[in-house]
Amino acid sequence: MTGEGKVRLGTLFALAAAAGLAGETLLLAERHVSRLESSMRDDFRVVLFTRASLEEARAKVLEEKLRAAPEVADVRFISSDEALAALKRDDPELAESVALVGDNPLPAAFEVRPTPESLTHLTAWIDAAQRLADWSDLRYKPGEVQAILRLRFYAYLLRMTLSTLLCLIAGLALAALGSTMARLPAARPAPVLWSAAGGIAGALLAIAIAWPLRRDELLWAWPGPFSQVTLLAACATLGWSLSPWRAES
Repeated sequence: MTGEGKVRLGTLFALAAAAGLAGETLLLAERHVSRLESSMRDDFRVVLFTRASLEEARAKVLEEKLRAAPEVADVRFISSDEALAALKRDDPELAESVALVGDNPLPAAFEVRPTPESLTHLTAWIDAAQRLADWSDLRYKPGEVQAILRLRFYAYLLRMTLSTLLCLIAGLALAALGSTMARLPAARPAPVLWSAAGGIAGALLAIAIAWPLRRDELLWAWPGPFSQVTLLAACATLGWSLSPWRAES
């Protein structure tokens, strides 16, 4: 191989490494954002407090009405006794203070987990739920809803960016197939191998940079095997499409 050929292969390796670094970074960011959004969404609840203790029959009726709404994924009724027991377990000192007020002044409540799709119009569901009974209070975290929706948007944006880059590489490969060079003698495998190696090197660098996040189980998530294989194939395809060595015998 000539010196010029080595320089070209080195340039191709660096280009593929940059593509692998960028692609793996986007894959990791998308998985981390999706993981965080999923964790926050699963933890999100709307709590409706009753004004007085409910009879079991009345509690069942309200639970069924709440569960019947398409925006609701799950409902859990928490009786006054359960609320007090949980308070004693989580904060014994506060439970002792509450006990001074009376036997059990804590109200019963319904803990509602909304469906992922309903978070975009949660306010409308809350307005409808408030009309089902005379609730003493209704609590949820609006800031958490906004955070979930923003994380969902960022995950969507990252997926769209990856899809766009993949389509651009596919378009470049199709253009190369239709070019004059595509009708010349078959290329040596060196450019494809160097591009694949560069993609792997770039991906490993991105993983090494993000590796400290692995300590946070809430955030860390690996890209799927299909995504990793697609990234490697895209880097190899990029090298094949840009390689001037296909014209060499």
